[in-house]
Amino acid sequence: MQRLQPHEEKLLFNKIATGDEMAFRIIYDAYFDRLAAYAFKMSKSEDASEEIIQDVFMKLWTNRAVLLNVELPQAYLFSIARNKTIDYLRKLAKETTLIALLAENIQYHTNNAEKRIETQDLRALIAEAIAQLSPQKQKIFRLSKYDDLSHDEIAEELNLSKSTIKNHLSETMQYLRRNLKIVPNSEILVILILIDFIKKQ
Repeated sequence: MQRLQPHEEKLLFNKIATGDEMAFRIIYDAYFDRLAAYAFKMSKSEDASEEIIQDVFMKLWTNRAVLLNVELPQAYLFSIARNKTIDYLRKLAKETTLIALLAENIQYHTNNAEKRIETQDLRALIAEAIAQLSPQKQKIFRLSKYDDLSHDEIAEELNLSKSTIKNHLSETMQYLRRNLKIVPNSEILVILILIDFIKKQ
């Protein structure tokens, strides 16, 4: 369609202001594609651009009474298109951020739930494994992990050599690792919750 002259656009705007649907159709046909291309440059979405420009013309018709005061119809239309596109981009940014936050939140709680289950399973296995130790190994293990005693302090309390204490603890840790291999990531978790487990007994 041949582009309208400024004075023609002004005349058509005045007619639209009085409710002239034919004048509205002429402006619509003359500007829809141009405004959609403008919106597309900002939104990068053809579907969004078309919806935005539909909103532009809906606003134009709904608020047609103000068109009598518009001196530059082309600038007026592009201004509305720009504002509508910015509104769309702001809304999209908020929705994208919200979706990202929701996804992160869901992942966080899912991971935490899995870790809680895994930790509970590991704690139960540790209890069962420790129960299989000899009384002496259990006592040394508890003095070390629960009471935080040094090897020297444990050796003095039990009247054993320091090397015996170290050997017992080393054998106990190796034993626990062997028996906890069925739990995923137990090599990491065992270090994190062994002391916690003992303190809750």
